[in-house]
Amino acid sequence: MKKFILLIVAMLYTLIIAGTGNAELGGQVFYKYGTANLKDDRGGQAFTDTLGLMGTNDGDSGSAIAAGLDVPLSKIFGNTLLGEVAVEYARFSDKTVLQTASVLVDEATNAAESGTSYDTSSVNVSELNVVIAPKYRFELGKLRPWIIPVGLAFLVNSPPSNDATYLDTGYHYGAGVEYMIADQLSLGVDYRNTIASGNTGFKATYSSFGVYVGINF
Repeated sequence: MKKFILLIVAMLYTLIIAGTGNAELGGQVFYKYGTANLKDDRGGQAFTDTLGLMGTNDGDSGSAIAAGLDVPLSKIFGNTLLGEVAVEYARFSDKTVLQTASVLVDEATNAAESGTSYDTSSVNVSELNVVIAPKYRFELGKLRPWIIPVGLAFLVNSPPSNDATYLDTGYHYGAGVEYMIADQLSLGVDYRNTIASGNTGFKATYSSFGVYVGINF
């Protein structure tokens, strides 16, 4: 995990240095709130609800919060190419179920068969997504549509998969539009989709849609 954090910090530092001389192109720090939808729910897995023995943690939609930094890199055909580093937290399900950490699966199975009671607790199914991507913004005056054709996503899944792994990578793309209500402030909406590679044993592919506030520099 420490190496993962150091990698993100190094990439962020590289983007900032690359954009230091191009501040007049229009960089941005943004904060987003919206909805998130998981392509396939995680109900019935070992760590989400102990194989569904006492309730299924199968929600597939919820909320998302995000923040990011867009660093201007260059002008292309009169528009702006930016380098983006963004972090998004999405929560999909939060139900009261049998928690695997409190009892072994075999014991829970025996309990279900014999009628023995076990305590339940709330288990949060969520995902942390760190994206590094090029972002192409169309400069149409105060109106600024943009696209992310391809980006690299680093995913942290919670709870872990059945084989107790939680780190994954994926392909990220998105599109949005914002309006500059002042030189230093923009309001926008965006849609993003992250396709997980499935290295954890399941594909936690999800999408998010939301509104954001951008602080321009």
